[in-house]
Amino acid sequence: MCWQYSGTTTKSAAELNRLWKFIEDPLFDSSVFPSFSHEREKKRVEKYLIDNTNPFRTEHGWRTSSVEIRLPKEKKKWTSAEDPDIPLLTIDSIHHRCITDIIVSVFEDSIASSFHMTPFEQYWKPFEDSEPIRVFSEAYSSPAYLDAYEEINSLPRGPGDDLERVVASLMMWSDATHLASFGDASLWPFYLYFGNQSKYTRGKPTASACHHVAYIPTVRTLS
Repeated sequence: MCWQYSGTTTKSAAELNRLWKFIEDPLFDSSVFPSFSHEREKKRVEKYLIDNTNPFRTEHGWRTSSVEIRLPKEKKKWTSAEDPDIPLLTIDSIHHRCITDIIVSVFEDSIASSFHMTPFEQYWKPFEDSEPIRVFSEAYSSPAYLDAYEEINSLPRGPGDDLERVVASLMMWSDATHLASFGDASLWPFYLYFGNQSKYTRGKPTASACHHVAYIPTVRTLS
């Protein structure tokens, strides 16, 4: 409680309870580290992130790549995107996963049993003698999903191909995420959701419906 009511006044009761979760963890042993230094532990975290023991390693499907971005130039109009004079900005250390690998792992998981593989149209009749009203609610009942389902099932099949054909509805999302209450540390993650899953399930944090695809580093300009 001394920690709670001293120093900054922005520590909530939820943060105090979260601190207790760490203290009661069986792996917590205060005798291991007789002192604590934020700078020392920060360096240990940074070392962990560049080591093969970090969660972004290749065995987990993560890769690191670079991307070149074509930049605009003041008072200059480019006639072609392939113009060699266009200035390029190289973005390094982009951690990302193969989308195909994510699709395979999710469809092999037991959660896929709750996915909607066959799309349908949904209608509502407010009164017995009224005209039915088309309901647009889920991704798997949208016109785009229905068109994609019809398209893949109209493709020619090879000999002995009697497997079911379904659409993997991918919903991408990206937004900057602030990492700390103090300072400007942030990440720009890239998320993937499956439209085959009901929005009521996707909205539950406990459903683990969000799949991380990439982490984009922040570009800073130097004045």
